[in-house]
Amino acid sequence: MARISQEERDRLIRAIHEHDFLHRILRRIEHLQRVVFHAEHLDPMFVRASAEEILIADLMSRHRGQIDGVYYALRKSEDAGKAWQHAIAEYAAYIHNYYTTPLGVVMRKDLFGEDSHFVTPAAGKDSALYKGAEAPAKQGA
Repeated sequence: MARISQEERDRLIRAIHEHDFLHRILRRIEHLQRVVFHAEHLDPMFVRASAEEILIADLMSRHRGQIDGVYYALRKSEDAGKAWQHAIAEYAAYIHNYYTTPLGVVMRKDLFGEDSHFVTPAAGKDSALYKGAEAPAKQGA
């Protein structure tokens, strides 16, 4: 995945904050970051930046930077009988799970470079959970 330009990143961040369905997904990802990784103590703006990167990575990799792809995916879930809020929660959970794995971390590093924000322990020493502290030793090591 190619590095995203600052202009494209700014455009997508604006879109996320201007479109209700994207903003709801963003807020859900933020919530998942705090709950799943026990990150309530982290700076909310750092968690927000990480959530924005997850959503932008999904927009770039699956929808070629077009927000309509997310909207159509949500509508497809709704057409299958899911409530709009359930479709949003399911979409957010899916992309959160994907982009917080080791592969997702690599993809986000490629896309955002040194300006990446990680909450996931899968990012190792780059995770905000370990900044200023040593990463925990592996079991059995």
